[in-house]
Amino acid sequence: MLNEQSNYQRNMPLSIPDISPDVKRILARVDDLSLPPAFMANFYTDVFRSLVEWECSMLDAGERQQVLMDLGIDVASSRVSKTDKREESLISLASSSLNRSPLQATLVVGELLGLKPEYCFRTFPVGANARPPLSPRISSVAKKIPKQLFVKDSPYTLADEDYIHDFAGAIEQAVCCYRHGSKEFFLVAGRTDFEGRPVLRIGATPASAWLYSRTRMADDREAPVLLCLDMRVAMHFRKMAREAKVFERVGVIVSGCFGGAEAFDALHYKDLAGHPVVIVPGSTREKLKGAEEWAKRCAKEGAARVSIYPWPVIAPSMPVLDASCPHGPWQKELWGRAVYLDRVELPSKLAQDVCHQSIATADYRGWMASVGLVSVPTEEVRESKGTIPFLRLGDIQGEEPGGTHVLTLDILITSRYTTLIWGCSNAGKSWVAIQLALAMAGGFNAFGLPAMAPRRVCYLDGEVGKEDFKARCDQLLQDNPDAQVLVNQNLSIVPQSGLNILDGGCSREVIELLRQAKADVLVIDNLLSLAPSAAKSNADGLFNFVRQVEQAGIAVIIVHHSGKDGTSFKGSSDLASLSQNVIRLDGREQLASLEDKSPQLEKICQADGPVVRMTVAKCKAAPQLERKSCTYHLPVGSGWRHIEGSLADVGQSPMSEGLSSEPRAVEPPVVPTRDVDMDSLSPDEEKVFSALKEKKRSRSELETRTGLKADKLGGILRNLSDREIIIREGRGKSTYYRCA
Repeated sequence: MLNEQSNYQRNMPLSIPDISPDVKRILARVDDLSLPPAFMANFYTDVFRSLVEWECSMLDAGERQQVLMDLGIDVASSRVSKTDKREESLISLASSSLNRSPLQATLVVGELLGLKPEYCFRTFPVGANARPPLSPRISSVAKKIPKQLFVKDSPYTLADEDYIHDFAGAIEQAVCCYRHGSKEFFLVAGRTDFEGRPVLRIGATPASAWLYSRTRMADDREAPVLLCLDMRVAMHFRKMAREAKVFERVGVIVSGCFGGAEAFDALHYKDLAGHPVVIVPGSTREKLKGAEEWAKRCAKEGAARVSIYPWPVIAPSMPVLDASCPHGPWQKELWGRAVYLDRVELPSKLAQDVCHQSIATADYRGWMASVGLVSVPTEEVRESKGTIPFLRLGDIQGEEPGGTHVLTLDILITSRYTTLIWGCSNAGKSWVAIQLALAMAGGFNAFGLPAMAPRRVCYLDGEVGKEDFKARCDQLLQDNPDAQVLVNQNLSIVPQSGLNILDGGCSREVIELLRQAKADVLVIDNLLSLAPSAAKSNADGLFNFVRQVEQAGIAVIIVHHSGKDGTSFKGSSDLASLSQNVIRLDGREQLASLEDKSPQLEKICQADGPVVRMTVAKCKAAPQLERKSCTYHLPVGSGWRHIEGSLADVGQSPMSEGLSSEPRAVEPPVVPTRDVDMDSLSPDEEKVFSALKEKKRSRSELETRTGLKADKLGGILRNLSDREIIIREGRGKSTYYRCA
């Protein structure tokens, strides 16, 4: 580059009489000044060049001829032709005429057309560059924004736009997202005067660092504001919010700013004064750490109260895994609660969830330390000793004495827990896995474990084949025929096809397919077929794949074979240590060889159809269930029949609901005495409210009915009580909740 520049300078004539005075002044500045900061990245250099080329293509014949003359180019000999793209490029012609590099020629031609790169990629502090409101006599603002830009011969299409309005209601800025496949970039267009009329144009004027929806903030001075610091999240979330009328329904303003976290110094924060503000940071390690400074700045500028929503919010084009975050056990906790905007069905509920689940600024550093994002210095630990709260038993809403803990499929199988199911050949592993998949897809019970709501399940079948798989599903659904419609909607099968999920290209394709299908659960049946290397030796590659799937918010069930002696599974012991739930299956052959088996089990071992004993070897979701076992029989052409044992605690039936022969007494539903806006409830709050609409319930009953953990349920009950949606009555064992 230095040699090239020196050659340009050495060969440049001392004076260029043919070029215009304007070009001479521009050229002198370009030679004297350093390159714009935006040009430090080659990609943005190419983007700006593509913008200048587009502006050149929009010139009419007279305008083009004038530019050529200004650049000292002989119009007659330039041979600029509409059919020859290389000859048509004014930048190439300017580079030759001015004896400057194409990069410098781009800057000269751009400025000659009124464009500067710094005006494309950043915003500026509000000041003299702030545009005055338009006259009421002007009804609209024209847009001179390219629909497509060719960057390095790749077509980037204008995929999304977002607008900032002034207080007269006219568009002042446009944020433009250009996309090519999974790649994208953002440009800002400011309102400027062009040929005597107001026009939105990229790169022609400095754009003020305004917050999105600032005029709405001024109209409602107390509305909560979600400040999204990732531009992709802000654009997608705001588009959803507009379409779903989130502000009109729940009163929450979804905002952001051009440049995201890069706009920290320039941003005009004063529009946040008086508003409760929730910072929604980017999902990288540095952006999560930087959220604390944003919160402090918002508070300093007058925000009523500031909190931070720490869980990842992922827009469709964003990568799932952030390389800046080190691998560690905290990742499952963090990414297990990620929100994927393309899966959100009720944006108003998401907006409320973000408000309710955010962390106060004072507690945020402690949260970061708890998940391993930052370390807490020893001095800070010493200083904080005086702030540790002491609680009395009466301050804690725990489980009532005598309450029962009920294990549900929703608690057992989540993206926080990898589940390993293993057993000998012909032990019924695929039968069990298919039954679990059907129950989760259809929202019914399996092996005494209730599924509280249907989920989308993807089944990688490397074992039985598609015809046999369908026949097994038909048999297992006999006890739950009403679930057929839900199963058809929610269960996807990838039949035997020689997949190796540890192959780099295959694993990426599978993860992308799972995301497109918006899957909640992935079943891998089985390792020997689908990940042979992990089944025999090192499991690192498998759990790298599993980690990426779970970070996409998808639970994983792994089906695996036992070793030759049947006492342990094949391959590395890491399979168990890296799984949070481990369930061992013993089949007919293993059970028949037992010496102390019950008469009932001995009889069933002589019958046709699979016989399976499930033993919980490890269970992080409910450790008290470890070493519990239950036995089921699957008669030919029928559904599972419970034989003995239970995976549930006292009070939970080991039989599936479809098999239960005992009638259940049901209290008549309790009709609430007041109307409740269901859109104001989060999904978990709606679960609790719906359960209480049926009848009044104790906390233990609500845990069973909703599948929520005790601590989370306690917080929801307090929140609903504070909002006077539900009422708590009684004390101790007699405490119950009902709708207000």
